[in-house]
Amino acid sequence: MKNTFAVLTLLFMVPVAADDHVAIVKEAFSNISNDYHHEWAFTQSTLEDDVHIVQRYDPRSPDDHRWKLITVDGRVPTADEIAEYQDDEQDDFHDSDNDDDSDMVNFETLSLIEETNEYWLFRFTPDVGEDEDETARKFMQQVDGTIRISRDGNYVSYIDLRNVGPIRPAFSVKISSFSTHLTFGPAGDGGPVVPLSIDVAVKGRAMLFVTFDELESIRYSDYENVSRRY
Repeated sequence: MKNTFAVLTLLFMVPVAADDHVAIVKEAFSNISNDYHHEWAFTQSTLEDDVHIVQRYDPRSPDDHRWKLITVDGRVPTADEIAEYQDDEQDDFHDSDNDDDSDMVNFETLSLIEETNEYWLFRFTPDVGEDEDETARKFMQQVDGTIRISRDGNYVSYIDLRNVGPIRPAFSVKISSFSTHLTFGPAGDGGPVVPLSIDVAVKGRAMLFVTFDELESIRYSDYENVSRRY
């Protein structure tokens, strides 16, 4: 994890009741906007499989043309790339209005590990829903999570998930390293709290001889309020 925990802060911080922990975290999650895509345009930059793609999302466009391919590896996309992109284009937000990111937290495991004048830092064990299969349960049993909450605005500034031991989600599959880091922040002055970045890294082995080492990095930027209501 990028942040180093300050021992002196832990020694002198004022204790907070467990019920207050839950209230703080739930309110911080509720302050993340799930419907910003109705009124805000933004740029999404994705690096995956050594390919860097830049796209622009604009809610003012028709439903099936809200995403536009801007560049591929720093160059103007070819006609074939644009055509393939348009064929694959989907609106990723069709169900997001009802999402609740706090569902990932098992609040019975929530604990405060650091407190400063700028933020709270909590540890938690990811929750596994009743409808999840056994593979998901085996996976999450080896994952530890932290949440950093900004006091200014009381919102989740990042969520970090990392494995605490080898993960064996299926026969002959071993994940030695897993991490997911998500960051959030205001879209602009007075704007909603929105995603800023997602980083995922997975490393492991399958069938004894097939190794995998995958990285995906997504950045969200250039948020623009395109609603007439503002």
